[in-house]
Amino acid sequence: MSPRRLWALAALVFLAVGVVTLGVRPLQVPDEARYGIIPAQMVESGDWLSLRLAGFRFYEKPPLVYWITATSISAFGQNAWAIRLPSAMAACGAALVAAWCAVRITGRRELGPLAFMVQATTVMPLVLGTVTTLDPWFACLVAVTMGAFLGACTSEGRTRILWLAAAGAAAGLAFLAKGLLAFAIPGAAAIAYLAWERRWRDMLSMPWVPLAAAAVALLPLALAVERANPGMWKYLVMKEHVRRALNPDPTQQPQPWWFYAVLFPAGALVWMLAWPRAAAGLRACAGRGPGDAHARGGVHDAGPRLRSGVRFMTCWAFVPLAALSLSSGKLATYMLPMFAPVAVLVAVGLWHWRAANPGTGGHSAAAARWVLRIALVACVATAVAGPARFGLPDPWESGGATRLLVIAAALAAWALIDAWSWSTDDATRWLARTAMAPVPMLAVIPFLYPTALLNTAKHPWPFLAEHREALRASDVLIVAGGTPALAASWDTGRRDLVIAGWADEFDNELDLPEERERRIDWRAVAERVRAAREARPPRTVGVLGQPARLDEIAKSAGVPAPAMREDRKDLGVAIWR
Repeated sequence: MSPRRLWALAALVFLAVGVVTLGVRPLQVPDEARYGIIPAQMVESGDWLSLRLAGFRFYEKPPLVYWITATSISAFGQNAWAIRLPSAMAACGAALVAAWCAVRITGRRELGPLAFMVQATTVMPLVLGTVTTLDPWFACLVAVTMGAFLGACTSEGRTRILWLAAAGAAAGLAFLAKGLLAFAIPGAAAIAYLAWERRWRDMLSMPWVPLAAAAVALLPLALAVERANPGMWKYLVMKEHVRRALNPDPTQQPQPWWFYAVLFPAGALVWMLAWPRAAAGLRACAGRGPGDAHARGGVHDAGPRLRSGVRFMTCWAFVPLAALSLSSGKLATYMLPMFAPVAVLVAVGLWHWRAANPGTGGHSAAAARWVLRIALVACVATAVAGPARFGLPDPWESGGATRLLVIAAALAAWALIDAWSWSTDDATRWLARTAMAPVPMLAVIPFLYPTALLNTAKHPWPFLAEHREALRASDVLIVAGGTPALAASWDTGRRDLVIAGWADEFDNELDLPEERERRIDWRAVAERVRAAREARPPRTVGVLGQPARLDEIAKSAGVPAPAMREDRKDLGVAIWR
């Protein structure tokens, strides 16, 4: 297959798994609501420098991704598809960098779209590329940083300087997306690679241009944000970096040292199953000497260049993971920048493995197809008999049998395309078909969100839709902190919520006078209701929170019975008119 046809196939794969179904799945709370509200408020106010979460100052994350999301909201409106599109764009960017790196270290243009497809169909980059968070853009910009550094390491003279400047500028923007990890991850990988290559002089000379370029890219924007949000950078660095690294609290998810060693392979599915073959292919091709270059289609693989490229990708993938494992506070999303180099290693290794190993794939390929067939039969049987027949809960509120049959069809397509891939000995065709095989299954994942298994607070949208107008019309809207507050602000468009009880991210530790009255204890809610009812004219009060809390308010002295009250599982709403 020609590189042009491969790129057309890669584009179709990415559209199928990463773009078309962006708006299908319900918005996830709290993260997607949080990262949608802040840019939505930028668009509403016209102030793109001030960071506000439902009206509260929010200094916990830098602003770059909010600006990108606000641009998408301006173009496409305030909806799930619009706020997820930037993540999909970032996932595409990281995959493009993987493609460029694969060509750079091998000289084979066909490996570019193949590496792109490997990255695009790897589970964790795929899933996070369809979720509104800061991490996809951070991973994309780290990938650009490392790709530019690879360009510098394989260039000389003025071209090297330009590559180094590009790496620094990308790192500066990555800082505006996530913070200091933008320098820690590329820095650790670069030092390890240069040491492995024994490029001691470069270790001393190469950092200066990137640092200067990062300052040029970063400082004007950072200073503008600081003027609009005094004390933001001090708060962000001290709380989100220093405090999290040295003294994580329970909300910062402290994990054991082996956390990433277990989770990274899981995030690399389905390609993790092919790692042994990829490693065998890399050992074979990178071990060639300078005189062992072989040609195919006029393009040559030089052993030393590929060997150096494999070292670069290995350092990029695993050195930052090892360094991050030393921190007590670990998040799964920190791994995201390290999947692009693994995609390069997998694509290059599998291509060379298949070139040296024609045939039908043997027992392992046959076993994989039998696993898919068994899963297919299980889905059909469950669809026909019903989940209850097997003692299973129904994950969906409606259409469960249809969804199971769709899964069965996707598994059947996977098995058929996998068998088709082994019918060719051409390494390029084989790897392209192998990448296509899981696409039907990956494309239906957004339709499988298990809404019936979630409490109302985790899937509040139907409940909020029923009471949206009443909540919008309330003169005073009091909402339980955390997930209910974020969901209510996104759904109703209200940015003047009063937060009751646990405030968490609405408590920025700044103790600003204009925000104090908007954070109250649950014991003060009854007083707010009484005061609103005694005002002239009386004011309408809406309260959204746990049913037990609403019962406490109703039993308080001087509080009349609400005009409307409804509970659903762990969430309730009461309106006093």
